[in-house]
Amino acid sequence: MRVLLLSNNYPRRGNESNGIFIHQQAKALQQLGVECHVLQLYNWYPGLGLHKLNANWQLGHTQRQQLFTEYEGIHVHHVPVFLYMPDRIFRNDYEMRAAAAVASYVKKNKQLRKSDWLYAHFLTDSGYVAALAASKMNIRTAAIARGDDIHAWPEKSPALANRLKYVFHKADILMANSARLASDARRWMESGRERELKVVYNGIDHEKFRPAVNAEEKRAYVQSFGLDPNYKYILCVATPVALKGWLELFNAIGNLSEDLTGWKLLIVAPPYTHPDAIDLRLMSVEQGIGDKTVFMGHMDSEKLAKLYRASDVFVLPSYNEGMANSLLEAMASGIACIATEVGGHAEVIENGKDGVLVSPRNTTELQNAISTVCSDTALLQQYGANARKRALQLGSYAENAKRLYDLFESYPNGK
Repeated sequence: MRVLLLSNNYPRRGNESNGIFIHQQAKALQQLGVECHVLQLYNWYPGLGLHKLNANWQLGHTQRQQLFTEYEGIHVHHVPVFLYMPDRIFRNDYEMRAAAAVASYVKKNKQLRKSDWLYAHFLTDSGYVAALAASKMNIRTAAIARGDDIHAWPEKSPALANRLKYVFHKADILMANSARLASDARRWMESGRERELKVVYNGIDHEKFRPAVNAEEKRAYVQSFGLDPNYKYILCVATPVALKGWLELFNAIGNLSEDLTGWKLLIVAPPYTHPDAIDLRLMSVEQGIGDKTVFMGHMDSEKLAKLYRASDVFVLPSYNEGMANSLLEAMASGIACIATEVGGHAEVIENGKDGVLVSPRNTTELQNAISTVCSDTALLQQYGANARKRALQLGSYAENAKRLYDLFESYPNGK
């Protein structure tokens, strides 16, 4: 079986943690005997330094330089998407051009043209491009929902909602990375044309993300990061955007300042330059918690796994998720978790047993949860131990890749 993965959310030079869960799934599929190839799009640009003459060409040059050609045994193909100029004359529909570029690239590549599946991540962008491209090729398509493509993007744009409906109609297999997300997707389907979305969790590397063996090992990890071992640490790993609930978290920490003597907040956020990015350092100062926060920068998965083991509580107050990888990693690392009841979080945390679930955008609930967990050592340890057990039940990358493989193998029963 040969599978083409269409996704721009994949490890890049300078940001190898980007889409690492997609890469791990691809590696697990390859271990099952599946030949995996990743297709990544970039803006076409001319050679001889002429890319400097146009902003879109400059962006394409930057994109192209960031892409690997091979990453840990997975082949990565670079698909140039042409832009007709001047745009005041030529109508440019990026997705149509991208689909044409994908179809052309695959047809011209002898290694890829007889692939079995075109598998896209996120429905409204890669999924839509894949569905359009498949109409130009003899290839089956699969697309998976991951969160914003169901809960956020189509609500803001009728065009994206229409793309969803197209993908729902055209894709051979539809999936979601949580049961809640699969259920929520149905509200975007046309009446009488409803379809089932199969649930395939991302999976977890239970060996990399594991609890500290004992207090001595935990203390060693704390010191390895230059942290004060006399403090305990709350960890948040999330993109620096408002939708991740940073304001509510900072407000809760600020309101609990006197109760959190001996605690600090560790912040791990990837580089993000989109217009909706927020300045977390400035926000922490404005909220009066500058002395309570430690900015850890951006970390690869190896280093992040060690930081989980150095931490005591994990908090993710996002407004929307499909199934947060950082939450799964924290649970596998055996630390107490507090998360908002969004997406599939209630599928992995039984409130009051494996951790605490709070309502999104609710500072009071978040504040109370942090106060309760941080003030009760026995409860903190109980949640951490139960979280690890639950994470083991959710399955590894290999186990979830096998579920995906079985879906591909069982088609057309998958539709």
